[in-house]
Amino acid sequence: MTMSDHPNPLGDLRLFGLTDRRRDLVLTVLLIAVILTGRLLVFPASIWEQDEAAFAAAILDFDATDNRPHPPWFPLWIGFGKLVHLVGAGPAESLRIVSLVFSVWMIFPLTAMWSPLVGRGLAIGASLLFLVAPGPSFFSGRAFSGTTATALLVAALAFWLQARDRPRWLAAGSILASTAILVRPQFLPVAVGAMLVVGIRIPAKQRLRMLAAFVTPLCVGALILIAVSDGVVPLWSALTTHGEYHFSRLEEAPHGLAESGLSRSLGHPAVAVGWLILFHIGMIRLIRAGRWRAISPILIGALLPLLVVIHGFSNPAHARYAVPMLALTSGFVALGLNVIFGRRVWIAIAAAAVAATALTGPQLVAYRSTVSPAPAAIEEALVEAEHRRGVVVADRTLRAFFTLRRLERPLGVPVLFDHMIELGHVPPPPPEQTVYIFDAGRGTLLNSSERERRFACTIPLVEALSQNRFIDLRVASGASLKGSEQAKGPLVLID
Repeated sequence: MTMSDHPNPLGDLRLFGLTDRRRDLVLTVLLIAVILTGRLLVFPASIWEQDEAAFAAAILDFDATDNRPHPPWFPLWIGFGKLVHLVGAGPAESLRIVSLVFSVWMIFPLTAMWSPLVGRGLAIGASLLFLVAPGPSFFSGRAFSGTTATALLVAALAFWLQARDRPRWLAAGSILASTAILVRPQFLPVAVGAMLVVGIRIPAKQRLRMLAAFVTPLCVGALILIAVSDGVVPLWSALTTHGEYHFSRLEEAPHGLAESGLSRSLGHPAVAVGWLILFHIGMIRLIRAGRWRAISPILIGALLPLLVVIHGFSNPAHARYAVPMLALTSGFVALGLNVIFGRRVWIAIAAAAVAATALTGPQLVAYRSTVSPAPAAIEEALVEAEHRRGVVVADRTLRAFFTLRRLERPLGVPVLFDHMIELGHVPPPPPEQTVYIFDAGRGTLLNSSERERRFACTIPLVEALSQNRFIDLRVASGASLKGSEQAKGPLVLID
């Protein structure tokens, strides 16, 4: 294996760097086939979260002022989904396909990023450790922007880290960094931080080219977003409203390791502790070897801003936010294993991969064949309300799911959200005509019902990796609801 010959971040069919080209090609194709097969086996049957529903609804009817999707609007993520939707895939399925493709492709930029730092062999090992971890596996086929944005960010870092003898790669990395931001704007501090660390070490002329390549796609994306949203004012209004709501929900977010997204994404707090120990061992080894300058774009430029974003502007307990953190630390972890096990490091990596697969595989295969509680419960509620010639009263947190369902095909019955009754805008519908659907613990309007059906997740790992919502829903038929009988107002079909 040739350690000095680093792979192309965009794709290299000689991923292993072997002198025997044919053997290298065969091994690379086999590895990609195994990763793809694994990803297809855990490709989910449906969406599970309201953000996924909002993204999918935006594929059909983009409206930045009505949370389709929510700020910061993820323009290129929606663009990718629209492209796939054009060839016949459903809106949510389109986004999940995009996520799956980038999840498989990530082996190339991730290996390319770590190769200059830890060598080609350990770089492949680091990529495998990341790819088989529960979190990256679980989110590989979800309609979230995180997997795709992480792959693009890693590709940008890979180009920047290998640009010493290839000045044009600086611009390539900048373009990829911009696309990562346009897919997931929350990555702006991460991409800018890494670019600054890289930029201060290069000549001014190259720095200007790097900056131009970075700014141009962002400006184009911003102009398109403004054009389709009728100007800046509606966008600003939507952003401030969403910001107030978002940050109000972060006040009580947990920040401990046991409750962290890192622990969830790795399957257990003990595994997270082990991952962090190995990370520090690998980092210290590189610093002692005089590689501080080489690793600083990842450590200081990318990882540090990412931690600030996760803990300062997000809920750190959500597992999906830890996925980019795992990618940006996997190389240090692989090197830490090498420090401990020496030549037996591949036995350790293989054992970790087998253990992760054994833990996650059976449960995520079930995840592939299980429709999530929210879509299943919504269909039940709509059918029941049509049978009763009545109305669905829905938990307000389900609005994105209902909006997506309406855009895909007519609801067939009126849908009223619970907050309208709580605020006294409308009276409760007659019990015999009411079907009430709500997330567990939120059915505060319910007095009694003729029948109640439960739609709950039965896969422990899926529940552990979720955001603790939309995994246990109830559909109450013939529901008597609390509310003011004196309220005046029509039943409102969502629109």
